[in-house]
Amino acid sequence: MSADPLAELAQILDEERKAIRRLDAPAVLAFARRKEALITALPDPLPPAEHARLRALVPSLRQNGVLLAHARGMLRDALKIAWPRAQGGTSAPTPAAGPLLSVRG
Repeated sequence: MSADPLAELAQILDEERKAIRRLDAPAVLAFARRKEALITALPDPLPPAEHARLRALVPSLRQNGVLLAHARGMLRDALKIAWPRAQGGTSAPTPAAGPLLSVRG
């Protein structure tokens, strides 16, 4: 465990954001597990001096959550376009006619 879990959490949030933008699911899951471990290890109650530091991380936590939600939605929409028959789950996915959508840019 880190000597300064809130500093480590801030660093993880930055790295997690990069992983989300790369659509690197294994890395995002690893960061989620690490964040959970760090938050769980914080003392309860949190010392008053640490409240402001934790509060300062809230915007980054929200930003990453929004990015994750958008990435999930983009991938869901891309799958609907690429494999419309896969939605029913009755047959193997087959590529749709026409150009495919790149979700990575």
